[in-house]
Order: sequence, then C-alpha cells, then structure tokens
Amino acid sequence: MNDFRFLYRQAEGRIDRAQWRRASIPPTAILLAFSVVWIAIAPRARDLSHEGLFDLGIALRYAYLMVFTFVIFMCAIVQYFVSAKRFADRDMPTALAGIAPFAVFVAGAANWYQPRSEGDAPAWIAWAFDLIALAAVGWTIYELGVADKASAQASDT
Repeated sequence: MNDFRFLYRQAEGRIDRAQWRRASIPPTAILLAFSVVWIAIAPRARDLSHEGLFDLGIALRYAYLMVFTFVIFMCAIVQYFVSAKRFADRDMPTALAGIAPFAVFVAGAANWYQPRSEGDAPAWIAWAFDLIALAAVGWTIYELGVADKASAQASDT
C-alpha cells in the first residue's frame, strides 16, 4: 500500500525508467479497457421524429460516459505523479509531467469542437492538435521510458 501511495498519490520522489514503465502499465490498461467499452457502446445518431425522447439504453450509456470521464481524469492524475518522479530523477522540471496530459485534453477538445463549429474551425485543425498531442506523448515516453539519466545530464553541458 505504501508503494501505491508513493507512486500514484504524490509527486515527490524519484523512480528509474524501469519503474516508470511498470507504474505506467496499470493506468494505461485501465484507460484502454474503458475506451474499448465506450467505443463498443457509444450511441449512434438518433432521429427523434421516429423514436421516443427517452431511451433507457442511451441513458445508461451516458451514465457510463460520466464514469469513463472520471476514470480519464484519475488516470491522467496518476500518470502525472508517476511522470513527475521520473522527470525529477532525470534532473528535469517536474512540471513537464503535465505536458502530455494537457496536450491530449486539448486535442480531445479540438476534436469535439471542430464538427460542432459550423465551419468556423477547419477540419485540419483537429488533425494539427492530434499531431501535437502525439508528439508530446511520444516525447514523454522517450524521455521517461527510453532515455537514461546520463543523456539528460549530457544535454545540460
């Protein structure tokens, strides 16, 4: 239980890249599992001229979406704490741990907003934010899961 508290509930401390990889597996697996379920049950577009206004199945799907949203935020918080420890071990600012989750949330917002913008946001804008988020996640994975501590110190000189 102390490992759980150290890894997932506080930003203080240091961990090596192997421990970062191991600690990143549970939140990533949880997020992927919830995502697969949402993709499978996501409601289709409705035609209310031919359907009733209330559908219990759709209400339950959106209840799941609320739980899924909470899980997304909790996984992002947990991953931030794990990444902050690894950035500290690499002698880099711990605030860098927030770049990947922030970029992913902004990309998600762009993907939500673009189709609803009635032409105000061009279609390529969502792709641009997706590429930025992908680059942020890729950089974070490289820095924390692949690069060793020596390369961070070598870049400082």
